[in-house]
Amino acid sequence: MLARLAAFLLGLLAGAMLAIGVGLVPYWQGLPPAEFRAWFGAHAWRIGGLMRPLGGSAVVVAGAAWIGARRVSGSRRVWLGLAAIATLGVLVITLVVNEPANELFGHPGALSDAATAALLVRWMRWHWVRVGLGVLDFYAALRAV
Repeated sequence: MLARLAAFLLGLLAGAMLAIGVGLVPYWQGLPPAEFRAWFGAHAWRIGGLMRPLGGSAVVVAGAAWIGARRVSGSRRVWLGLAAIATLGVLVITLVVNEPANELFGHPGALSDAATAALLVRWMRWHWVRVGLGVLDFYAALRAV
């Protein structure tokens, strides 16, 4: 049951991160830095309102599924472990790179235009690492089901 729930949540999380990467990031890159900061300050809470509970629940359920499978032999435990570890990687990147950048993007006067552009490039690079880990954790969770 937990493995299926983990696969479901990880699929939603990977899909949401992919949608941000292919939908929002190109839009953000097309805006002048000041307009991007204004947009981000006005709308980032909507993204966070989805991603924080989705990401948090995915981390908890993937970890619980792995712990719950500790007595299971074979590849199922390995796949659940890979899913949990990749999900933890998404969490670490989010907390260390993306969330601090989000805070700066949304805080008026925190960044110059040049600093905004450079930070958005860094944010985007790390976001694609998160997307890759998200696809990996989803695949691993599906293999475990």
